[in-house]
Amino acid sequence: MERVGRRTLGLAGALVLALPVAVVLIWINWPSLSKCALIVDVLRCVGGMVAFLIPCVAILTPVRFLTQIPSFVFRKLMHTVAFSTVAMAILTAGSWQAAALTFALAAVAAFLLLSFLEGEEWYGRLLVQKSGGEVKRSLSMYFGMVAALVALCGGVFGRPGIAATAIVMWGVGDAAAALIGIPFGRHKVRWADGKKSWEGSVAMLAVSFVGGLCLLLLVQRIPLPKALLASCVGTLLGTVVELFSPGEYDTVTVPVVIAAALLLI
Repeated sequence: MERVGRRTLGLAGALVLALPVAVVLIWINWPSLSKCALIVDVLRCVGGMVAFLIPCVAILTPVRFLTQIPSFVFRKLMHTVAFSTVAMAILTAGSWQAAALTFALAAVAAFLLLSFLEGEEWYGRLLVQKSGGEVKRSLSMYFGMVAALVALCGGVFGRPGIAATAIVMWGVGDAAAALIGIPFGRHKVRWADGKKSWEGSVAMLAVSFVGGLCLLLLVQRIPLPKALLASCVGTLLGTVVELFSPGEYDTVTVPVVIAAALLLI
């Protein structure tokens, strides 16, 4: 009881009771709900995200508690799950409206759920926070930013896939920057925050460029010359912004800047 905590047990019990009730209510009202395409698309989007997250959580949790994996590596594994889930949901959603609404709901749900759980002893050990409330703030901002980005790319420009491309470029680049920069970064970027290194920035440039180019060519079907230019400009701007973004705010600033570059080019 002390290790798990009453809040965790209470939440688990509530979910065990609430989920079957929700499924039954949806099933009973499906003839009416199915007439609204947006509701159907949101339910599919949520279902796809949950189906992807459950095995990821089932794998990462024992990895964290049963191995000696470095904290920064585990953080980037969680980070990879987060941006992969979002990119997959955007690219498979029935409409940009459904994707944007799903992420807006996810932002609210993440804030409420993590606010409820962050007092638990296991919470800090599992999620590896740099400061109090960091994961809650970062995840809420992240989902809120994605909702706004999908609405902008899809609603204004008719290109929701650009939002997914920007998320992937930021995600793989940020992961590469940490995985290379933290253990191997010997040359610090002094005019940034003094913690980031040139080695990490170069890793972000290379990996982000490749990730963006692949998605632009294979998913967005953009011609090679334009894809090369867009990926190059987006990567350069994203890397520069990442150097100057304080703390967890690069979760918002970098994808937005990359998306803006891709849209303009």
